[in-house]
Amino acid sequence: MQAWYRVRTLASLGTAMAEIRRNAGLNQDDAAALAHASRPTMSRLERGAPSSTAVIIDLLASTGYEVLLVPRGSRVTIKEPS
Repeated sequence: MQAWYRVRTLASLGTAMAEIRRNAGLNQDDAAALAHASRPTMSRLERGAPSSTAVIIDLLASTGYEVLLVPRGSRVTIKEPS
């Protein structure tokens, strides 16, 4: 499991979401169910298309991730959970 992902574009968000889903052992149908969305919605998200914030937050939460917003250029220390 990757500890963190830097996301600055929809494309990089999609790439991160696909990797998080695969690392959780989920297919797009399973991930869609967890995020209260459809499989086509998951596919569009992973391709970098605009998606509902609720879908993104639900999928991240169900796979053990959360969103942290920091000013660009900030230095952030990330400690992996023990």
